Amino acid sequence: MRSLSKMDDDRMNAYPERGRRMNTCTRDPVRSAARVGALGLLVLAGSMAGCDGLLEVDAPNQVIAEDLENPTNAPLVVGSAVADFECALAFYILSSSLLGDQLIDTQLAAATWDYDRRGFADGRGAYADNTCNSTGNIFGVYRPVATARWAADNALRNLQTWSDSEVPGSRQELIATAAAYSAYSHILLGEGFCSAAIDVGPELTPNQVFALAEERFTQVIEVGGAAGRSDLVNMAFVGRARARINMGRGAEAAEDARRVPDGFQKMANYSTASARSGNHLYRWVNRFGWSSVGPLYQNLEVDGVPDPRVPVTNTGSTGADAFTTVWSQGKYPAEGSPIPIATWREAQLIIAEVEGGQAAVDIINGLRDRHGLPHFQSTDPAEIRAQVIEERQRELFLEGHHIYDITRFDLPLNPSPGTPYPIKGGTYGSTTCLPLPQVERENNPNIT
Repeated sequence: MRSLSKMDDDRMNAYPERGRRMNTCTRDPVRSAARVGALGLLVLAGSMAGCDGLLEVDAPNQVIAEDLENPTNAPLVVGSAVADFECALAFYILSSSLLGDQLIDTQLAAATWDYDRRGFADGRGAYADNTCNSTGNIFGVYRPVATARWAADNALRNLQTWSDSEVPGSRQELIATAAAYSAYSHILLGEGFCSAAIDVGPELTPNQVFALAEERFTQVIEVGGAAGRSDLVNMAFVGRARARINMGRGAEAAEDARRVPDGFQKMANYSTASARSGNHLYRWVNRFGWSSVGPLYQNLEVDGVPDPRVPVTNTGSTGADAFTTVWSQGKYPAEGSPIPIATWREAQLIIAEVEGGQAAVDIINGLRDRHGLPHFQSTDPAEIRAQVIEERQRELFLEGHHIYDITRFDLPLNPSPGTPYPIKGGTYGSTTCLPLPQVERENNPNIT
């Protein structure tokens, strides 16, 4: 088995569900699953008509690897990297919400118990090995995120060697896009995992991974700005602010956050075309009832007013464990619901965290005004900071931030470590970051 930090030939056939949607012709087998994903994305977008188009295929999930090393296919390769990230993001939010306290497991099968009870301490299990194509109630997270990171970086490397004349459309826009999704993949690696490895390199700390993200966000701001892609530039300002505050550089983070325009949001898009392309939060919680919104997020109010930022419903039914009541979430009401990647809301909360005081109070109330919620008032620095943290949990509910907030703010785990895990056995652990998978340690010569 190859190292997970370099996703190339061992990513073969990673997109069978996309492939099944294609009606195509005859070519040789694939050598890189990222490239297969790109082909699937192209067909989904309707940009390929018949076998006289850009690429031809033999089987529904096969395409010549060399075709996607061709600069004329650069838009397709970058589109594939974006799709890889979108799938990885949904699984990342699902896993981190279970690992934190936003979701709880309702299943009788043990497939995801270790997410919920904060296990996986030995670096083994579904979280490490399973891909975005895993079906049923078993899913991975490290491999999807590592795949998304590799796909974006591979596209970026190629684009930096090709010339403008070789690449259809704007090469600079494609560079900015690839760098943006690489950067956000690095953010997920840094926040969700205790350590990571990049391209069979040494084991990196979260701060080292955030520094790599920061470099790529800076590239997006420079290149995307010159290419007129304000959406990518604003996405990068939010992301760089996130990376910088994670590294303890609050003043620089706030400076970036202030550049984000009112109401900005960059979304990851999903569809009903296949299980792989769907919004997994909706599928997992609402459609199948394999998870429930956790007790701390049920019936939340602000001074007696229901908080619409955390929309949940008691379904009145129990999960397969015949014990846990299923509370569904309403933030993503359909399988095709988009998921926020970067938002002005997050940027505002970063400013509030850094500045504190009345500035933070004003930001909290400005965000609450958009939901018709009562105002918060305080002059106590500790109380204001605690409220900023609480506002983050509500504003950014099921957006993938909470697990690292537990680490950054040293929040208590609920239930506390050592508490018996109900019905299913074992006890809750203390894991708040998933360990580097053992398969990476065993197959990466630069990790001892």
